[in-house]
Amino acid sequence: MDAPSKKYVMCARFYVLHTRFGILVLTIATALVACSASTRENLCIDWVAPREHQIVVTSKSFSAATPIRISYTDSWQTEEYALFRAEGMQLEIIYAAASKAFTVALDYQMPIKAMAVTWNLNSRQNIVWGPLGRVDTRLGTWFYRTYELGNIHRSCAGFMVEWDEIYEDPQGRPGKVLFGYACAAEGMVLENEQIRRLVSEIGIRPQTELSDVREACCDIHKDSHRPAAIDTVRGKEHSADTGNPCFPFKFARYYSESGGSELK
Repeated sequence: MDAPSKKYVMCARFYVLHTRFGILVLTIATALVACSASTRENLCIDWVAPREHQIVVTSKSFSAATPIRISYTDSWQTEEYALFRAEGMQLEIIYAAASKAFTVALDYQMPIKAMAVTWNLNSRQNIVWGPLGRVDTRLGTWFYRTYELGNIHRSCAGFMVEWDEIYEDPQGRPGKVLFGYACAAEGMVLENEQIRRLVSEIGIRPQTELSDVREACCDIHKDSHRPAAIDTVRGKEHSADTGNPCFPFKFARYYSESGGSELK
């Protein structure tokens, strides 16, 4: 593995900070693997072109939102980041899918508590966690956990779902994963039933609906959009209350039936 980049250091600090308060038990090593980065990755991050978005949110709470969507694509995986804001509520989601052209699976190893603190909005907050819940949808079983951002007294919930299990992979890892969080407007409470309904209204467009097949490393994207796209997904455009500096997470791992696994 290459030497840690600046983004490695930034993500590692999030995990160290919250571990000191006894919130996380995830190892720093796992965080470093999830937050890999390189100069070339920046060239592969861009705005999602019209009719090419994959994340779909049908919740009425966000029907008035104009989403900001950013993509990352290489030969092993595709990732999409989406930000929704409406009536004081905020929703951020990342979807990752392994390429069907190679023998790769997604090595997603972040429980909700670990995942939640990678987001800029949550990373410097004292988080008060609620109980773990689950809800079955057409994508699979979602796991979610409510929490309060103690410093700003904001009610939120983190969530994740894995599906499309790759049976040829000796570890049975998924081919697709979707994770993120939602926060209620300030002064409002995100109730348990509300988050259950929200995650059931998050989905992925069928591949057949996409206007074009994505090419590896953004060959079809416009260079002029890249700097703004990178700033948005890393939280620079809207200050530190949006974005995820670990994007792209790059979960894809090569597998063989003999049990070998390689970091992409």
